[in-house]
Parts: sequence; C-alpha cells; structure tokens
Amino acid sequence: MRIWQQLRERLENLTGQSRWKNSRLRRVIWGVLFFALLTLVLGNLTAPTRLDVKVGDVAPRDVPAPRAVKNSILTEERQRAAEQSITPVYKREPAILENAERYVKAVFAEVRRIRGQTDVDVATRAENLADRVRLAVVPTEAYEALLTAADAQIVYAEEQALALLQTALGEDVYERDVPRIKTGIESGAEPFTLGIDHPALAQFVRELVKSRIEANMVEDQEQTDWLRTKAALEVPEVWWQPGQLIIEKGKTITEDQYAALVDLGLVGQKATYQGWAGAALISLVVVVVMAISIVRWRPELLERDSKLLLLGLIGFITLFLSLALNLFSSQLGEGASYLMPVALNAVLAAILLDSRVALLQSVMIAVLLGVFASSAQVGSVAVGVVGSAVGVYTVARLDSRNDLYRSGLMLGIANAVTILALNLLEAASLLEWQVWRDVALGAVNGLLVAILATGALPLFETIFGIVTPLKLLELSNPNHPLLKRLMVEAPGSYHHTILVANLCEAAAEAIGADPVLARVGAYYHDIGKIKRPAFFVENQFGGENPHDKLPPSLSAMIITSHVKEGMELAREAGLPQEIVDFIPEHHGTTLVSYFYYMASQNSQSEYVLEEDFRYEGPKPRRRETAICMLADGCEASVRAMRQKSHLSHDQIEQQVRKIIKDRLEQGQLDNCDLTLKELDTIARVFVKVLSGVHHARIDYPTQQKPANGEQAQDKAGPDSAAPDAAAPDAPGQEGPGPAEPAQDRSEQQGAEQEEASPGPDRAE
Repeated sequence: MRIWQQLRERLENLTGQSRWKNSRLRRVIWGVLFFALLTLVLGNLTAPTRLDVKVGDVAPRDVPAPRAVKNSILTEERQRAAEQSITPVYKREPAILENAERYVKAVFAEVRRIRGQTDVDVATRAENLADRVRLAVVPTEAYEALLTAADAQIVYAEEQALALLQTALGEDVYERDVPRIKTGIESGAEPFTLGIDHPALAQFVRELVKSRIEANMVEDQEQTDWLRTKAALEVPEVWWQPGQLIIEKGKTITEDQYAALVDLGLVGQKATYQGWAGAALISLVVVVVMAISIVRWRPELLERDSKLLLLGLIGFITLFLSLALNLFSSQLGEGASYLMPVALNAVLAAILLDSRVALLQSVMIAVLLGVFASSAQVGSVAVGVVGSAVGVYTVARLDSRNDLYRSGLMLGIANAVTILALNLLEAASLLEWQVWRDVALGAVNGLLVAILATGALPLFETIFGIVTPLKLLELSNPNHPLLKRLMVEAPGSYHHTILVANLCEAAAEAIGADPVLARVGAYYHDIGKIKRPAFFVENQFGGENPHDKLPPSLSAMIITSHVKEGMELAREAGLPQEIVDFIPEHHGTTLVSYFYYMASQNSQSEYVLEEDFRYEGPKPRRRETAICMLADGCEASVRAMRQKSHLSHDQIEQQVRKIIKDRLEQGQLDNCDLTLKELDTIARVFVKVLSGVHHARIDYPTQQKPANGEQAQDKAGPDSAAPDAAAPDAPGQEGPGPAEPAQDRSEQQGAEQEEASPGPDRAE
C-alpha cells in the first residue's frame, strides 16, 4: 500500500503541481499528446511494416494481411472472365447492301460512259475500264466484252449483278459466312446462279459481286459493352481477410502474391503518406469531439491531469486489448471481432470518471475498431455500441464488486441478442453453426469485460486515488485498521464519528449530494484523535483532564494538531484524497474559542492573536465536507446540552439552526455551493435525526437504604446524570468567556465542544 501511495504522490506532483496547472497550454499539451498517440496507433494499422522484396525473391517471413483489403488481382481476373463470357450483340447494317448496290450501279455507269467513246479503239477503252474498276482476277477479254456487247446484254448483266447482291446480302451475313457465300457465287451453285450466257460477262458479274460481299451483321458495341460491364459489376469482390496468409516464409514470391502485397501497401512506395494522413484526420476528430464533450459535461476533469491521463489510459488499453483479440480472426473468422472488449472502456470510465464521457469514448473506439480492424463490419460496431450503453447503465449503482459480474452477465446477454438480431436481418439460417458461434462469442465478451474490469478497477483506484462507490464501501468496513484503532483507542470519538456519519448520510441524500461519500468521509474526519485521545473530553470518561495543567495556547495547539496528525495517518493508510479532505475541511478556519478566551483573560499582554487559535483550514470546498462540518458542530453542541438536561424538539432545532447560521456568517461555507434552501433542508434532517437520538426518557425513583440512609444511584442510565455535571466537551466556538455558567456556555458551543476538555473546574 505504501508503494502505491508514493507512486500516486509522484504522479500528482508530476501532473498537478506544475506552474501550468490551470493554463490553457496544459490542456493543449494533453490534447496534442493524445492526438499523437492515437495517430501513431491508427497509422500503424494502415501502414504496417514494409518488405523490400520483388518477384522471384524468397519470402523472409510469413506475411498475413494486416487488415481487410480488396484483392484487386483476383477480383479483376473474375471480372474479366465474366466479361468474356458475354456473347457480343449483333445487329444488321442495311448500309452494307445499299453501298454494294450503289457501287455496282456506278461500275455499270462507267461501262456505259466508256462504251460511248467510239473515237477510241476497243483495246484502249478496255484498259481504261480495267483501271477504273480494278478487279484483278477479271481478264481483259471480259472488259472488251463489256464494250462490244449489245446494250440489252449490258442492262441484263447489271440486273443479274444486283439480283445476285440481293440474294447474297439479303439475309444475315456474319463474318464466318462470307467465305461460303463467295464460294457459292464463284461456283454458281444455288441460290447464286446467273442467267448470263456470255461467259466473259458472267465472270465479270461474279467477280464484281464477290468484291462487295462482307458481313452485314456488325457488333453492337454499345450494347455489348453495357452487358459486359453489368456482368463485371455483378461479380462479388474478393477481399484479403485480416490474418489471411499471403506469402509463406521460405516460399518464392510469385507475381500474383507480389501484386497482392502491393495492393496491401506492404511493398513499394504506394502512397504511404495517405494512410497516415487519414489516421491523423480521424485522430483529430476524435480528440476534438472528446474535448468538447468534457468541457460541456465534466469540466472538472480538466482541472486534474491525473484524471485526463486515466481517461486516455483506459481508452488506449481497451483499444490495444481489442486489437490483440482481433488477431484470432484467422481462426474464428469474422466472429473474432465480437470478442473485442469495447465495453471495458465504458464500464471503467463510468465508474471512475463520468458515464456520458465513458459512453462517447466507447462509441468512438467501436467505430475505430470497426473501420481499422474489422473490415468496417457493421456488426462489430453495433455490438460495441450496444454493449457500452448497457455497461454504463448497469454500473450506475454498485453495491459490491460482485455487481460487476452481474453487469457482465447483462452485457453478454445484450451482445448475444444484438448479434442474433443482425443475423436475422441478413436472413441467415439459424441452423448454421456460425450464427450460434458468434452469439456465444458475444456472451463471452460480457464475461471477459467483467473479469478485466474487476482486476483493473482496484489498480486504477489505488494509483490514481479515485474514489469509487466500491472503494467507499470497502473504506466503510468497521474492520478497516484506522477505524479499529479509533474504536479501541478513542471509543468516545468513535461513537461521535458514527453519529456524525449518520447525520451526514441523511443530509447528503436529502439535498442530492453523495451520501456514501459523506458517510465514509465522516468516519475518518476525527481519525487524528488516535494520537492523543485523552486530551479530548469524549475519551476521558470522568478522569483527570490534562488541559487543567497546560496553558491555553498549548492546549489549543494540541487540539488543532489532531487535524494534521489525522491527515498523516490517512495518507499513510492510503486513503483517497476525497476522504482526506474531510479531516481539515470539517473544521475549516474556525476558532478554538474557549482557549482563546482563556488566553485573553490570562494574558499579561494587551493582545492575543486569533490566528494562533484557529484551524489552518481550508474551508469546505464541496458539499459533502460542508455537511460534515455542520453535522460535527450540531452533534457536539446538542450532546453537550443533553448532558445538562433533557432536550425538547424545539430546543434541538434552535441549537441546530444556530450552529448552521454561525458557520454561514463566519464565511466557512463560502467555498462550497450549498444554497440557503439546501441549508434549510440539512437543518430539518439534522433535527429529525438528533431528536431520535436524544429522545426524552423517564426518571426512575430512587431507593434509600435503611441501614445507612444512603441514597441509591439512579437506574435510568447515562441520560439521568446529575444536572450540575459539567459538559464533557470543551468550548471551541465563539461565545462568552469561561466565567459564564456552564449551561449557558454549552448552548453556544459548536463543533469545537469536542476538541477541548476543561472539565468541571473550568466550566464553573
């Protein structure tokens, strides 16, 4: 325990005592630090260790896919196969026949033109016609026949040529049909027969028609491309799953494997800065959103560096644990993401810090893990968010550490239901074992979160000095070493402590403060009286009062020193700072008035400094310590009055309200946020509780012994003490001097009536 105490003190000195404690620079530095760490983590997820290899090299190590990335090589191969499986779409092109007919007509028009050149000999005209028509396989005799034949034969030849074209191209002609048609035309087989008797003319017509035969069924490129694109898009993408082995150590790297490494960014210089830039932008968004949320919801977290450090530490621990568990994805498939304990952040941060901040941070962690570690799985993100919400809700009220396992059980059930719902939405069959495997992993996640939280919570409580409900419950155990010492060594103070604790708890609950903190803090507020219990009247039990032999200044010093000594004992025992604050703040800067007035009367000098008789403070800074101050004063004052006579309800109320009014007028409540309405509520609660404790009892009649006439003792118990007995508690609040009657003086005392013990001699 001492080791943790020293560690915590060093942490507080490092983070809380610097000169820039309350400056904006401090907050900016924390923000930059968290931003840099988060960028480093996310950047490494997107830019893993690169390999200096090429095709044909031996793999130096096994290389699994660091994250889910599309396998572009295999995806493209499948897309190309799908495209090639699409048969081209053809359509008939009417222009093919039209162009052929137009050409034939133009040739015969040229024949007629050259036939009209009668001033030129036939041979020359035949050469000119051959140059114009350019049919290589047509002999010169055919051209001469065109020039010398009768006009009717030329007209008939043209008609036969056009008819042959219509027969050949009047049907769907594909590229594969062109050779068959040309062979049929050349051989004159059906349906490509000619009715031309002149062999030379017939040969010319066949060759002319053959030269214009081509496929009239052309590919519809637009429709074909659309069908191929559609087929390629319908091919599901192939992904490299996290943990999937790309290359094996000792194996030769193939082109396909190398391409996969390039796609994953594991080799080459493929825009590594882009991954880091993306990680930096996401980190910036996370830090800014968290900062805004803390400022709006829990600005007090910004005042203690240790709490900011704790919030960041919880987040990064959750992130690293989730990433480590995600490595099992190669064995468990996508279901491994359901094991990531995102809700651990929600549970720990909600208990130690704030539930709203915890939930927001958990949601962000779930999204980050879903994007960077789980192939953007909607399921893992949904489970993380739902689990975090359930975790925050279930730890809102903890009565014991076993309640953490109840929270884990509810969290596991919520995870299982969420996973089952997601599978039903995807129309998955409930007969598939993968579905129930994932459901089981979600349930195990809840148990895992409970185990981790149970182990981590005490560690964080001790190191960072965080007071949780569970920590308070442990400190309230009567077997705590300090409380046992107080009970044994200072039983009167212990009894007073119990009564003050009851008052504090009831008042805190009535005004909406923390009743557990108020009660446990009250248990330890007078722990310093263990050092010198005999100097406090509640522990004297009618014995000699040591203050009778001491000067007032020394008595006051002894009385006030129990605060410092109590703080030392508390820190040695490792009590949280929130509990330690009760020790000095329940006195504030009040005056030990009895000894101050005694010193003023006995002093030979003109002035006695009040500062020498005041507690060092500080004044109460939170509602719970202020309640303890008021409860301490009211309980002591009412008990001193009760020892003089029985008290009515009105007398108790009058004294309680007087004590509260005195503390308010003295400025002891200036640093806490108690309202006048809350003070009135506190007064009514105090009166109710004290009236129940100091209720009236009947006085039993006394019996006289005939033998000696001696009167027997009253059998009514401690409440029937002699009315002239002096109060066992000494004055400490401002009031009249010791020359006043004891009854009047005791009614004006406050919390300090317990601190000094003048006894009967001083009271008179």
